[in-house]
Amino acid sequence: MHNPSYRALALALLTALVTPLAGEEQFSETVSERILSAITRSSSLEPSLRTLCDEIGPRLPGSPGMKRAVEWSVDAFRKAGADSVRTEAFEIPASWQEGDTRIEVTYPIRFSVRGAASAWTPPTRRGGLRAEVLDGGTGAEGFIRRLGRKAKDKILLVRSDAVRTFLDLGNEQRDTTIALREAAEVGAAAVLFMSTRPHGLLYRHVNIVDGRLDVMPTALIAREEAQRVIRLLESNETVRMHIRLPNKTGGPFKDHNVVADVLGRETPDELVIVGAHLDSWDLGTGCLDNGANVVLLLETARALASARPRPSRTVRFILFSGEELGLLGSRAYAQTHRDELDSVSAVVVHDMGTGNIKGYSLGGRRDIQTGLMQAMEPVAGRGANAHSFDAFFGSDHFDFLLQGVPTLIAIQDTTDFVPVYHSSADTFDKVSLYGLRRQTGTAAVTIYNLADSPEPLGKRLTRREIEELLDETDLDKQMKFLGLWEEWAQGLRGRRRPQ
Repeated sequence: MHNPSYRALALALLTALVTPLAGEEQFSETVSERILSAITRSSSLEPSLRTLCDEIGPRLPGSPGMKRAVEWSVDAFRKAGADSVRTEAFEIPASWQEGDTRIEVTYPIRFSVRGAASAWTPPTRRGGLRAEVLDGGTGAEGFIRRLGRKAKDKILLVRSDAVRTFLDLGNEQRDTTIALREAAEVGAAAVLFMSTRPHGLLYRHVNIVDGRLDVMPTALIAREEAQRVIRLLESNETVRMHIRLPNKTGGPFKDHNVVADVLGRETPDELVIVGAHLDSWDLGTGCLDNGANVVLLLETARALASARPRPSRTVRFILFSGEELGLLGSRAYAQTHRDELDSVSAVVVHDMGTGNIKGYSLGGRRDIQTGLMQAMEPVAGRGANAHSFDAFFGSDHFDFLLQGVPTLIAIQDTTDFVPVYHSSADTFDKVSLYGLRRQTGTAAVTIYNLADSPEPLGKRLTRREIEELLDETDLDKQMKFLGLWEEWAQGLRGRRRPQ
């Protein structure tokens, strides 16, 4: 039998060889590795998403659900370790809630049509609207205009191609905008849009991007029933419909952004802003768009609050409301804080579900690519290096871009995102929890390193430089199409002209 004292001595010597000396632990694992490990081990990611999606549910601006979501988010950031949490109020021009939507064909045969009112569309008059239906084409420019007087006081049914890609979604929204403008010109009574998704799937979009009510009643109808009506029209049948959209509308109201800070260790007055929108449409529960990225922000805040050392700059997490209505919350924040934006190194936004992050859109800023690649070097093996220089409307980075601040918006695989976008099927079961955890890790490491870099990601552009960027990226054309150009040109939106 071996002497126990010799065995104890051997174990002590072995332990001394494999245990770091005091003060060496921080060098055994990089900060980025510790952040990834913390997110991998986090037990709060899935429960947070379940609470937001299943217990709070849809988060339409102005609704009780949105109020609960704001209160929950404030508490969640505090529990995550944020140094300060507050809400900031801003005004939305009109309130809206869908009523008991009823749509039916009454002639030449009678059948019900599944449908959903478009968001922020005005109600039909009491008793609804009864009118003949005309084929409104596909939204191609000039089609409805050519109908002329024939379209006055008629219901126009606008066809659509099936949506399969993120580009298809953009084309759908472009065609919708054209159709509505021309329908208003010819005096149509209402517009019905064919769903771009099969199997009766309904979704909700907004047709204008300033939070005001639309110009006429509009609704989405199930693809299969819309095709049935089109076939009747193609058979030279006269088709009549009865539409009832008893939507509840009201005047201006206050909604709130949630703002949480994790203070930097050296230059806390310098910021990296990380954003995601908290609001959602109300047919589903808004899990992919955008509950998953709300949780991404919460988990990133938790990891950075406990990181040692903390990043040099403060990281400000903002959950915006009013995004679905036209980026109203982020516009209000950028406008209110415009005189503070010289201190913002970058704005990073996540808004595309849980698909793999392929890279970031740099908003036309080639000067920030090197800094971004350096920040992402610890996660380079994840394939998130397909960066883009596109600049576009459509998410909460936009008003910061117009203020000249470097912006990054995550480019993600949208294979699972597009089919349920804004729809009744955007629910918890569509979320890849593995994907969410992975994308959170990628984002958290990137954000930490952006905030800890010796130099800001990029400078704040002058108004003249922003004008050049808008021209080079064709963002000016997008703004003109959406009716946003005049506010920019008059200095009412974006960076002000020098005095």
